[in-house]
Amino acid sequence: MNLSPEILGLLKKVPLFSGLSSELLNQHLDNSGKVNFTAGRILLSPGDINEHIYVILSGRLRVNPESSNDEPIAMFGEGESVGEISILNGSKSLDYLIADTDCELLYIDLPTIWSLLDSSHQAARNMLNILSALAPPTRRSNQNIETRHGYAGLNHVDELTGLYNHQWMHKTFERQIRRCARNHDNATLMMVSIDQFKRYNQNNGRLGGDQALRTVAQTILTCLRPNDQAAHYHGKVFAVFMPHTTLEEGRKASQRLLLKTSQAEIVTPNGDALPPVTISIGLTEVSAENTLQQLLAQTTEALLRAKQAGRNCISD
Repeated sequence: MNLSPEILGLLKKVPLFSGLSSELLNQHLDNSGKVNFTAGRILLSPGDINEHIYVILSGRLRVNPESSNDEPIAMFGEGESVGEISILNGSKSLDYLIADTDCELLYIDLPTIWSLLDSSHQAARNMLNILSALAPPTRRSNQNIETRHGYAGLNHVDELTGLYNHQWMHKTFERQIRRCARNHDNATLMMVSIDQFKRYNQNNGRLGGDQALRTVAQTILTCLRPNDQAAHYHGKVFAVFMPHTTLEEGRKASQRLLLKTSQAEIVTPNGDALPPVTISIGLTEVSAENTLQQLLAQTTEALLRAKQAGRNCISD
């Protein structure tokens, strides 16, 4: 099939195809196809061998553990891909993969993916990074999937940004703090705020502001490591809990997020390009002696210092 400009634009935002040219994608993905699934359709069951990688063009997929009726442990939405783990020889599905809504997918068979990997070092690096995060033992033992994604449709998910919401954040972050204290482990709490968001809303309208929020949320997701957990805290503010992370490591992660956010394109659903945004970040090292409320207060103070320092920077 000929890849439309819209599909090519979406593919370039998928981590697997990041940095690849339109020519290369057209050359290698001409045998890919589109398929539609109705809500509730089971694509994969535990033990199935998957022969495709799916890119979500519209709708959502969910991952359920031992039963297709269990609460999902992960959600994947438009512009994300699933199935990369199947590139490993003989790899079998660990969970159910189910259409959470009616959805349209681009399916790419594994021989096509291998051809792309053989011809592009960038694609091979992309795949290596993905597999290092999705290898089954690590994924299961650390419950990585449940911490990486969240999309509208669940009670603990913020419908605007697709991240977990305020209520989920309090419950989960408190549990993580107790776990870090029990294991004497490092952790860092990050708070992210969009700079001059009120002015951005005034200049670009409420819809433009909403799109900026969604873009920052998705940028945060792309920067997360497997165990990191992100939530929409309130308004223009997001929170990220980073287990197994020293304050210095948190600074490095924050620098990456700062850069990627300033470079992220903000495009409305009708295709209009909007000005980019910057963010300010506050960091606090998690201490077993502190409650979540105390840590949030400390991180908020760090965030205010970053804004007072001129914005688009980090403070701890």
